[in-house]
Amino acid sequence: MSLRRAAPWAFALILASPGLAQATTLEEAIAAALAHAPEIAAAEAEAEAAEGRLQQARSARAPSLSLNGTVGQGWLDPKAFFGLDAADVTPRAAQLTLEQPLFTGGRAAAGIARARADMAAAEAGGEAVQGQVVTAVVQAYGDMLAADEVLRLYRALAAQMTEIERQARERFRAGETPSTDVAQAASRAAEARADLARAEGMQVSARARYRNLTGLEPVDLQPIPPNPPLPASLEDAMATALGASPALRRAQADVEAAEAGARAARGERRPTVSAFVEAGSVRDQFFPDYRADSATVGIRGRWTLFSGGLTSGRIAETAADVRAALARLRAARMGLEEQVLSAWQDIHTAELVAQASDEQGAAADQALTSVRHEVRVGLKPQIDLLNAEREATAAAAAAAQARTARIVAAYRLRALIGSA
Repeated sequence: MSLRRAAPWAFALILASPGLAQATTLEEAIAAALAHAPEIAAAEAEAEAAEGRLQQARSARAPSLSLNGTVGQGWLDPKAFFGLDAADVTPRAAQLTLEQPLFTGGRAAAGIARARADMAAAEAGGEAVQGQVVTAVVQAYGDMLAADEVLRLYRALAAQMTEIERQARERFRAGETPSTDVAQAASRAAEARADLARAEGMQVSARARYRNLTGLEPVDLQPIPPNPPLPASLEDAMATALGASPALRRAQADVEAAEAGARAARGERRPTVSAFVEAGSVRDQFFPDYRADSATVGIRGRWTLFSGGLTSGRIAETAADVRAALARLRAARMGLEEQVLSAWQDIHTAELVAQASDEQGAAADQALTSVRHEVRVGLKPQIDLLNAEREATAAAAAAAQARTARIVAAYRLRALIGSA
């Protein structure tokens, strides 16, 4: 099935406007990316090519019909044989052959099995690509939201620090505060401007990444939703991965393809047998006005008795290919188990970090409010306000990034286990 069919309305979403600018949910961004990504188109083309190779492999068992013909213009001198004189002739011949393979030494069956395995590998590869695209667009979506939030926060911080610096200079001129307060405020204002510049650069990069993946403008992105459905336990996740992981299924298909290739190589030591029917027509071939028609029904066989080591070399090569494919399958299984375990832990870590970041942000905001009042009445020095402003902004920025990490971890696990 075409990967694009997972979201058929995505084509209309993109085609509605080249520079589409409207509220977008994460699900809509994913659908647009699946319709837009060149990696998906390439995976679909590879799957179609594998289907074409399967059709070619099946043809080895099917009958074939061929027509051969020649025609020319020349001069023929029979040297008075049969009393015939030299004459201009138009030699021509035609032969129609129908042939049906009867026995191929297992090569046809092996070729079909290999083509089927290649097709399964291409389908699994396409699913893996889909999972990668989905994970990438989730990351880009979250990064875009985080970049917008961080930019908003640091714009506010830069403005606040500039105002604090202005007030500090006025109080210094009035003799109410020492020059230290002015220097501290100026330092923090410069730091805030630097953070703002970094936030602006982060937003530009996030915007370019999002647009490249989805073909959409990142306008009015909706908040990050809750995690998608996930396995109930690590054991469930591991069992699902071992049964449905695209990477593992592709490695298994590669083993099956290698084994089929080995059977085909061994089949080259066996004969091939086919039945054939031929009909021919010849004109002007041996003397002027020569005419002959023929029809033949028979059995044709071919057996290579000695190939100078060619067949033995192919058998050795394909046997090594099978061992290599089995080793890659073992490596894929071990790597998958490690990645699923890591992704599962990342999900729970990201959830705890996101919760803690939200709590830290709320506490930092509350502390900032208290420090502002205390500084205003002279209970705390200005440096405490500068620190509180910076800590509150940093906590809010960390909370925005933690929400992205949470949703990305969830989709990464789904891609690994084959549920993307």
